[in-house]
Amino acid sequence: MSKPANIFRIVHLSDIHAGLIDFHPGYLLDKRFFGRLNQTTMRHRCLAMDRIPAFARLQREGEADFTICTGDLTSIGSAEEFAHCEELLKDILDYAGENFAFVPGNHDAYVRGSWQELSEAFQRLNHGRWKLEELPAVLSVGPVEFILLNAARPCAVWLSTGEMDTAAWDKLDYILASPASHSRSRVLVCHFPVCDHQGAPLSWRTKLVGYKRLIDWAEQGRFNAMLTGHVHYPFVQRIGVSEALAIGAGSLTIYQSCAQIDIDTRTGEITARTIFL
Repeated sequence: MSKPANIFRIVHLSDIHAGLIDFHPGYLLDKRFFGRLNQTTMRHRCLAMDRIPAFARLQREGEADFTICTGDLTSIGSAEEFAHCEELLKDILDYAGENFAFVPGNHDAYVRGSWQELSEAFQRLNHGRWKLEELPAVLSVGPVEFILLNAARPCAVWLSTGEMDTAAWDKLDYILASPASHSRSRVLVCHFPVCDHQGAPLSWRTKLVGYKRLIDWAEQGRFNAMLTGHVHYPFVQRIGVSEALAIGAGSLTIYQSCAQIDIDTRTGEITARTIFL
């Protein structure tokens, strides 16, 4: 069945974790040793990479208008892994063209030594629209005002938290202080969610530092939805006591999940559902 003419459709994937099984001497000096060890001994066995072409079919057959990726493309954020991921995503990227946006996850920003690789991959995947340090950034497409956030930062081995600096929070506050232009639905895009798949706060090891501000702003009606990754099991929840939706795509390769978000261009109503491929 064809997509209704009044529907703007977003498809949303996350957390592919497409690492490589290789070792370099430099990995022995930092967190990458543990990431590569986990990829080699455990994680690669449970990653269903054949779900990537399945998502590409969903994208085409569902007549997606826009595609969002909320990070953790890689395991340790190396240049080789980003190149590998871009090859895996080729059909998805070809179909979407410029109607594609990516924000990084904690695995993509694994160590400070690979920040340049992440920055370059970010610009390639986002068609050079912004530099990574320019986020938060606004992208208006059809009936949607996307606001892209980057909370991915290198952190200690025992942490996978997200954090934005004061300038980024202030910029986001400024963006959200004015109504969305042309009555668009306002959608935040960030790797780190404000809750888990059961609607509970994330632990101190995995949370977005300062996430309660986003809950407050949702309850003030300053945005309509938030698309996230990080939590591998997918979910659709209300944010606090607001009408805004928290939408987690889950991991495409671990739980074979993604999300489809339909926005009615006549009413602005947002409908989200999890799809298992």
